[in-house]
Amino acid sequence: MEKTFLVDVSIVSVFDSMGANKAYLGDVLAGQVIEDETFRFRPYEQIVTSIIVSKRFADNTMEVITHNGNCYSIDGNLKLFEITLDELIVMRNGSYSPEAIISMR
Repeated sequence: MEKTFLVDVSIVSVFDSMGANKAYLGDVLAGQVIEDETFRFRPYEQIVTSIIVSKRFADNTMEVITHNGNCYSIDGNLKLFEITLDELIVMRNGSYSPEAIISMR
């Protein structure tokens, strides 16, 4: 399976709101491409994936499969963030990092 290799990766949990009764919608990856065997992305491009459907560890790396059937390979530390669906839309459209989205709140 062809893979996209990411660095500076975050697992971003998406919720409908940040209120007390927030509903979990799913997790996505946000990161920077260092290599792409699928030829969809340029090196150093900031991307946000579709919803994560599975994760597995192989040879000190994590491989993540998304809803769209793409495979991402992650080597290194992950950051964790929680954002709303509206913030996810802004993050995708503006190529913002999760840190930038949180600071815009």
